[in-house]
Amino acid sequence: MALKIFKGMWFFSLLGLLVTFFYVYASLPEQVALWEEGLTTSISKNGLFYLAISLIAFINVLVFIVTRLMFNQVQGFYGWFYGLITTINIFFIATLLLLYVLNSGERYDYSGMAPAIYGSLFLVAAWIIGWPIYAISQKITSKQ
Repeated sequence: MALKIFKGMWFFSLLGLLVTFFYVYASLPEQVALWEEGLTTSISKNGLFYLAISLIAFINVLVFIVTRLMFNQVQGFYGWFYGLITTINIFFIATLLLLYVLNSGERYDYSGMAPAIYGSLFLVAAWIIGWPIYAISQKITSKQ
């Protein structure tokens, strides 16, 4: 049951990521600034498009690759992996929204975006740490 919930969460996070990506892409200028502190680094709009689409596709195709390659894994691993990809998609959404705000041309206090970026990074890190903790706790409870 939990696996179906995580699959659904992954699917909706992927849809949300794609909607966010195309919305942000449509509003970006031809030269996209990646950050503004000190020396501004930029990339072309097309370069960002192909880089982001290939990264999004690679990360989300890993779901299919891992489920095909790992036949005899613990049942909870698949749910955890779907959750991991979901948290990475949430991080991508936060990053795309930061690019949107950074390139909107409006005066905005970018420090307001820090909780979203750092929160999504914390979520990814906590999810990565969660599997070893879960696996160890399952081994301990099965021995008792």
